[in-house]
Amino acid sequence: MENAKEIWEILKEVGKRLDDVGKRLDRLAKSQEETDKMLKETRKLVESLAKRQEETDKKLKELAERQAETDKQIKVMSKKIEEIAIRVDKTTTSISQLKGLWQNYTEETIREGLEYALKELGFKGFYLEEYRKRKDMEVDALAVGKDYVIVVEVKTTLKKGDVDEFEERLKNKFLKVFYEYKGFRLYGAVAGMRIQKGVDRYASKKGLIVLKHKDGKDVKVLNPKNFKPKDFSSV
Repeated sequence: MENAKEIWEILKEVGKRLDDVGKRLDRLAKSQEETDKMLKETRKLVESLAKRQEETDKKLKELAERQAETDKQIKVMSKKIEEIAIRVDKTTTSISQLKGLWQNYTEETIREGLEYALKELGFKGFYLEEYRKRKDMEVDALAVGKDYVIVVEVKTTLKKGDVDEFEERLKNKFLKVFYEYKGFRLYGAVAGMRIQKGVDRYASKKGLIVLKHKDGKDVKVLNPKNFKPKDFSSV
């Protein structure tokens, strides 16, 4: 009996230990399953990163090719600019001189179509005078009629500030400097090869005639229909 009891106790202990081993094996299997899952997710992440790296390398290669083409174009452009600079230097023509030449061309081009444009507005019996300067005031062109005079301001690009400045000189300075026109009706006209957006409407509201070089020797009137120019002699 003693031996049977001991054997029974031993078997119980063995069974208990087998249960513990079984539980440990279950935990190990579960841990292994989680590890496999993490490894699978890690593998997917690595594959995704590798794909992104491949796409990034491709884009970097394209960018490098574009940069090389841009550098090539910049090199060509720099060479052209250098050639132009050399030509300008050889003719000893400064930027201000170039601007002056272009302004002179603009004024001459506008004047060529000025007579027809003013007649289109209803002005008759006038003659044109070109550039005039007296004291500290310059006039690009004048249209002189029997009892009226039109002062013309010409700009390569007509801007809002040009309109304001011209209006101020027309109201407060012209008749003081060119006093021989006192008693004449005084009108103003602004003209340009190019006119900034909205400036034509802005000048029209101030009562100024607005003219724009069209093509060839033509000058286009930009004022709205039924426009009546303002008489600045009584302002």
